[in-house]
Amino acid sequence: MPPWTAITSSFKSFSTRVLGGIRVPETLENARSFPSSGFEIIEADRLIEEEELPDYQADRFYPVRLGEVFQDRYQTVAKLGFGTSSTSWLARDLRGHQYVTLKVYVHTSLVHRELPFYRHIASCMVGTSHRGQGNIRRLLDSFEIAGAYGRHLVLVFDAAQMSLRDMKMVFRQEGFEEDFVRGAITELLEALDFLHTHGNVVHTDIHPGNMLLGTYNNQAFSKFEEKEFASPVARKPISSARTIYLSRLMHPQEGPMLLSDFGEARIGPGPHGGDIMPLEYRAPETLLYIGWSYPVDIWSVGLTAWDLMEPRKLFTARDDDGDLYDAAHLAQLIAALGPPPPDYLAKNPERRADFWDEHGNWLGLAPIPHGRTMEALESRLENKFSFLRFIRRALTWTPGERATAKELLQDPWLTGDASRNYVR
Repeated sequence: MPPWTAITSSFKSFSTRVLGGIRVPETLENARSFPSSGFEIIEADRLIEEEELPDYQADRFYPVRLGEVFQDRYQTVAKLGFGTSSTSWLARDLRGHQYVTLKVYVHTSLVHRELPFYRHIASCMVGTSHRGQGNIRRLLDSFEIAGAYGRHLVLVFDAAQMSLRDMKMVFRQEGFEEDFVRGAITELLEALDFLHTHGNVVHTDIHPGNMLLGTYNNQAFSKFEEKEFASPVARKPISSARTIYLSRLMHPQEGPMLLSDFGEARIGPGPHGGDIMPLEYRAPETLLYIGWSYPVDIWSVGLTAWDLMEPRKLFTARDDDGDLYDAAHLAQLIAALGPPPPDYLAKNPERRADFWDEHGNWLGLAPIPHGRTMEALESRLENKFSFLRFIRRALTWTPGERATAKELLQDPWLTGDASRNYVR
């Protein structure tokens, strides 16, 4: 069965690797010499990859080269992707005889939460058999490299395939099949139940882009490496010291869902404060400047399930003219969920006064859109009741009314028992 129509429901055994405790063979493979010709040169005036980021500054990024060897051990063989704070590369571990992913941070990243998270979570994995830990991407190593403008943190992870966001973009723009979404969300909830109950961690940045398709066969990545020799990827030379490569796309194979990118994770139940979450994914408590905790992740689960299933987003945070602002976002929440409870708005009277009058009436800074109910926007299921009931357990104005990850794992939509009642 193709991996984009179903994620396996079985969980492979997971053996924790403690930071700094990886046993590797003594033999060292030879680094390979990568092609220096035979590839397309992209014209200088065409923006590609990270150059298309709104705040892109070349000097912030380390100029990784294909074939470059880090720490006398990790040789890059393909570019996997990029973000505002890093680029990702498939590399061959010349000592460990396996493929890994290198995440190379920009040198201007002042606060690194991901490495402290992994140091924290490693201790939480000791002595527990919770299967959710198998859905958390493993960190294998970390080091720093010196660039021309500063030092760059590099994290070494288990190699993984593409994100579910990219899979949908490339293979299923209309949305995944329901069984696939059930499988992905089940594994996501397993990971969150472990993080919340054993790790005391709030991820804060859950969405399909941070859900990776792992692999049960590490050597499948050898195809990536051989493609670079048979058909070198197109690239754009910037200078003698910097080249921007196109990312390679791997046809997906069966594997587990791996929750990744803990760069904004918070340790401890909180309540925490500050801006988190992608704009369209922001939970009500973040929009209303109220302290937040584990329930923000549950809100994200609801929107993630929706985005995997549907071609259109439930919330865009924009008005009909495409303008992005909080009032438009709150108006869409009202359209889908109904008005917020007055006692919840009372938790921050100053913020409430920005959008509601003293009687709790919406001030109309953005019109409440007609036709943006869940029932109207859900377009792919013949029987949508169970799915929408699941979404409503995750998307509530009041954080304390959201189901926990453990409770959602027992939801009839996931278990297939539509006749069963549930709590909350």
